[in-house]
Amino acid sequence: MAKSEITYKSLALALETSGRLGSVAIGSNNELSDEKTFSTPLRHSAELFNNTIKLLEKFGKKPNQINHVFISIGPGSFTGIRIAVTVAKMMALAAHSQIVAVSTTDAMALNVDDSSIKKIAAVIDAKREQFFIAAFERKNRIWQKVLPDCMMTAQDFKKKFDKPDEPVWLLGEGLLYYAKKFETANIKILDEKFWSPRASNVFRIGSQMAAKGKFSDPVSLVPFYLRRPEAEENWEKKIS
Repeated sequence: MAKSEITYKSLALALETSGRLGSVAIGSNNELSDEKTFSTPLRHSAELFNNTIKLLEKFGKKPNQINHVFISIGPGSFTGIRIAVTVAKMMALAAHSQIVAVSTTDAMALNVDDSSIKKIAAVIDAKREQFFIAAFERKNRIWQKVLPDCMMTAQDFKKKFDKPDEPVWLLGEGLLYYAKKFETANIKILDEKFWSPRASNVFRIGSQMAAKGKFSDPVSLVPFYLRRPEAEENWEKKIS
């Protein structure tokens, strides 16, 4: 299809900045068109806008034509999530774009499409030897969250999930330095290519939520934090 033939009834942009390796995706009418992953980890501020503009230009569109913005809302990097929330609020104000806030761990679960794997858990580093974790089981070919997002230590996770004949596979950037803390005969580590959240999966979930009218209020929208940023906690300790 030639560029001039491409038309959109509902243009959507998806942002994933909650993890180390950021990305953006674009599509319309629930159909993903393209995705760009940032060149190296932790380049959200430097590459988010440039990659967004490149995707829009590829399809002959401008920022003020974006109808929906799907963002990865957390848990994850405090700074990264704030970037996505700020951009979404700006677009809601400037272009009247509607916002959909997508669970980061829900998006991560879509990385795994191997039907032989029945149980997974997403692991995100929460610092201080704690982790943001959510667990999923495959039911009717769909990942269903059986452990809501929570903070746990690796030892807590093993006590709950290290059970004979019930293997659970782990993914997530929280494993980068700590995989050995989790791994047992029944807790297995997926290949690193499955670890990072992706804007394409944020787009897929966001499209489903938008179809159901599950939009976020841009005024009250805040990042999904399971605890306050470490800098705030350290400051409170200093003044207490």
